[in-house]
Amino acid sequence: MSDGTKPLYRYSLSGIELIESHVQPPASAEEAASGVNFNVNLENSVHEEHGWILCKVTVLVATQHSMLQVGKLAVMVAFKLADYATLIKTEGGKAIIPEDLLATLNGIAISTTRGIMFGVFKGTPLHAALLPLLDVKAFAPELPLEAK
Repeated sequence: MSDGTKPLYRYSLSGIELIESHVQPPASAEEAASGVNFNVNLENSVHEEHGWILCKVTVLVATQHSMLQVGKLAVMVAFKLADYATLIKTEGGKAIIPEDLLATLNGIAISTTRGIMFGVFKGTPLHAALLPLLDVKAFAPELPLEAK
């Protein structure tokens, strides 16, 4: 917007789905004591017919010592966008979503995944593996993308 104000987006949560979860204890006490690293992947897609923006968050948990994978969680969070037809444009088969809207929805999806992860890992060897706070802007490529 030319006056410097951000647009007001009207969206709601349409669904949350646990797609996959897996916990495997470390092979040794040394591995378990080494702590864990998180590899977070974020994928976005749209469902034009329903006016949805879908955020899939996949978290891989590995030991710090040898990077042995000890856990995995994948969650899909669907958001219904009230003004989908006017806000989301398609160019070359790809949906163009406003960056600030996408950052907001991705932040909600990651936070939702953090809560689900805590519940799924509760009482397992990964009970204390809390997903740290993340800057969702780090997941977005610099725009505009230049053709090479």
